[in-house]
Amino acid sequence: MADTVSSAPSPTGAAQAAAVGEVLDAFGELLVAQRRLRGRDARHTGELSFAQARVLAELDDEGCPASKLAEKAGMTPASVTCMLDALEHQGLVTRVRSERDRRVMLTHLTERGRLLRDQKRAAARCAFEDALARLNPDELAATPRVLRLLAAVMEAM
Repeated sequence: MADTVSSAPSPTGAAQAAAVGEVLDAFGELLVAQRRLRGRDARHTGELSFAQARVLAELDDEGCPASKLAEKAGMTPASVTCMLDALEHQGLVTRVRSERDRRVMLTHLTERGRLLRDQKRAAARCAFEDALARLNPDELAATPRVLRLLAAVMEAM
């Protein structure tokens, strides 16, 4: 009698598929939450948005051109330039011509910009630390690897 191969998934394979499905569902929820956050962020005028804080986080003491800020923040150069116009108007950044290449404008944080960026960063970190404190050490240790793997898959799409 010939051996027959079952097309039913093995218990281990079914558990793996269910776990992958759950991770992908949760990742989808994370992406939706981020889009909602960005939408709410846009309605808070007069405050430093998360997108603005992300751009400001990329600034160091040497200054940075808008194109490099855009690349680091995962935004378009046009979006960053528009954002920098508003941030400069609010007194959070200054832009000066590079002494090495006069065609390039370098963006620098003002003291007020540094203070607001650091406050926003601390508040966000506190919120995330409070949430992550609910995880056991093994879950917490696995999380960066999972998130980086998902990010790499998205980058490769």
